[in-house]
Amino acid sequence: MVSTIVVGVDGSDDSRRAVEWACELAEQVRARVIAVHAVGLLEHELGDPGADHLRPQLAVWTAALDRLAPERVERRLVAGDPVGAVAQVVTDCGADLVVVGTRGVGTRHGERLGSTSLHLAEGCACPLVIVPRE
Repeated sequence: MVSTIVVGVDGSDDSRRAVEWACELAEQVRARVIAVHAVGLLEHELGDPGADHLRPQLAVWTAALDRLAPERVERRLVAGDPVGAVAQVVTDCGADLVVVGTRGVGTRHGERLGSTSLHLAEGCACPLVIVPRE
């Protein structure tokens, strides 16, 4: 049974497809979805240790989740690299499933999988869905 889905979000088209896929599954199985964006060093701003300036952007990237009841959606900004951020949230919430896109914003063209999806595939603590490109 899937009750908690963690979806990695970075604003890329692949990430948006992953959010949509996670939302569709959550609608079917009545699961909770936790969207996670890893806040890197370049996104930190002085005077904003919680990276709250990114919340409006995260809301746009995860707009598909607004179809779910508010109590079934959580959006988290987590300091660190994407793999570590997703892994931390999976551990913290006991997620049943992780969903990511094939490639994120930092991936070089020509690669089939981005480094985040590849590293999660190698060591994720729960089942992982890598949503393919259209």
